[in-house]
Amino acid sequence: MRITVRVAAVQAEPSWLRLSDGVEQVVELIRAAATRGARLIAFPEAFLPGYPWWRWIDTNQWNVEYSTRCRENSMTRDGVEMRAITGAAAAHGIHVVLGFGERQDRRIYMSQAVIDDSGKLLSVRRKAGLNSVERKIFASGTPNLPAVHHTPIGKYGALSGQENQRPLLTRALRADEEQIHVAAWPGSPYADPAGPDSSITVSRMYALEVGAFVLAPTAVVGEPVFDGMGGAPRISGPTGRARIYAADGSEVVTPLRDGEEGILYADLDLDAGSGDTQQRDSVPVRRGSRRVASGWQSGPDRWALPVSLGTYPGGIAAC
Repeated sequence: MRITVRVAAVQAEPSWLRLSDGVEQVVELIRAAATRGARLIAFPEAFLPGYPWWRWIDTNQWNVEYSTRCRENSMTRDGVEMRAITGAAAAHGIHVVLGFGERQDRRIYMSQAVIDDSGKLLSVRRKAGLNSVERKIFASGTPNLPAVHHTPIGKYGALSGQENQRPLLTRALRADEEQIHVAAWPGSPYADPAGPDSSITVSRMYALEVGAFVLAPTAVVGEPVFDGMGGAPRISGPTGRARIYAADGSEVVTPLRDGEEGILYADLDLDAGSGDTQQRDSVPVRRGSRRVASGWQSGPDRWALPVSLGTYPGGIAAC
């Protein structure tokens, strides 16, 4: 029996350092994706309460203030905020991979939660390999190999940021025959500081190496990340580069524009995911107001939808 799974990758701006607004935003994006028939939604790295880009500014006053706010607006893995998110997953019958700042005592970890469609928290993994700036805010997690979750929608796993290019981690997921991979990225106000198109390149190479579909959710980083920082640098490059790749490294769906908020959707034929006989339809298909790239014959509906502005705090509502 062939298995086709509709998936969703988020490209949106976080509700920077406003946890309650951010939880509402996540719940609304979950609802929107489920309404479109998605069985799995993937969020960017540290989407709650937002990746700490202010640490790249060399001003101690800002760093102390914003690091404190970051701790105060991080959440626990068993608190009311997580229960609201797992409840949304259960209510809408959708799997969720969420990047968040996890608070434990006075420490914060860069964590990634995997939630199934019944609302069960399957795993919370703390990022261990932090870069020099991340270590100024976050504690390093215990090094442990990532898990592939065997579910009715297929075998999927997840990593954050530069973890996606670490052979020890990627080989562990490949050994367990991962079919869908979430490569979560934080976006950047500095036009990909790790290198030109680094997140795009790494995500595509992951698909080729492991032979899995890759969802690469990426945050949009706008001026609000530096609110209150007089004289902070302006955004210097395009932000928000979410992608969905097939196992041969090709793009399954036309990306949203850089800086545009929305959700990427695609139907994945898991039986074709790791084979060499995948066929492509070269005729673009129009869905609503967007033109879709050449798509998989087994998946008739795949599209990228922009986010429309909402009225709740944070200003973002999905689709």
